Amino acid sequence: MNELVRSSLGTDARPGIVVSIATAGDLLQWHPHVYLLTTDGGKTDQGPWQSLPEWDGVRLMSLFRERLLARLVECHAISPELVAKLLAWRHPGFSAHVGEPIAAEQKQHLEDTAAYLVRNPLSLKKLVYLDGEKAIVYRSRMNPFLGRNFEAMDPLEWLARLSDHIPDPGQHRTLFYGEYSSRVRGSGVSAEPEVQAGEEHKPRKRSSPSWGRLIAKVYQVDPLVCTRCGKRMSLIAFVTDLRVAEHDEGRGVPAYWD
Repeated sequence: MNELVRSSLGTDARPGIVVSIATAGDLLQWHPHVYLLTTDGGKTDQGPWQSLPEWDGVRLMSLFRERLLARLVECHAISPELVAKLLAWRHPGFSAHVGEPIAAEQKQHLEDTAAYLVRNPLSLKKLVYLDGEKAIVYRSRMNPFLGRNFEAMDPLEWLARLSDHIPDPGQHRTLFYGEYSSRVRGSGVSAEPEVQAGEEHKPRKRSSPSWGRLIAKVYQVDPLVCTRCGKRMSLIAFVTDLRVAEHDEGRGVPAYWD
């Protein structure tokens, strides 16, 4: 993606990219693919943002195929002879889809798209356990290659297929590059325009209290709703005295929620 933006803009422009690695298909079969959420252009260290004239899906696919095959040869996973045969095929063996752009003010659309990118590999709503037959049935969309919209298997086979999509310890499935990388964000270079002499420095905007809403969206449980009375809690005070906090918690009464 970086190479595509730079070759299109002709500069050292750096886009912001979020990569989500997925391994499961609609029927939980092994189907590795990646989702990209990227800015519509790039930014240099000194210059402003530059918009990309157009997104070429074929060019993106070709660059991805070339870099992936080169990396596999470097790791001695495949031979250069096999790469030459693959590149000679009439069908590239890869595909890339460029979606519709999302405007910056479309916050809900952007959030829904990001949630789709990192969704779970399976849905419990599609899963049926036939206790009498000791079988698992998983239904989804029609798979054109398999010619069906379901998979039926015994429980052990189902667990084996599911375990294929569990990442190794420490392995990340969501990665950030370019303007969104930790190195750039932690470099101390502000993306805000510099304050000119004589201008007042605007106070820093308070962070949005969206953590409760995001937890409720992911886990389907609202952390701000009291489990006893069912009413919504609100912050009334900060308790800094440890003895008071421990005393209130010992009685089972939250120290700072009403």
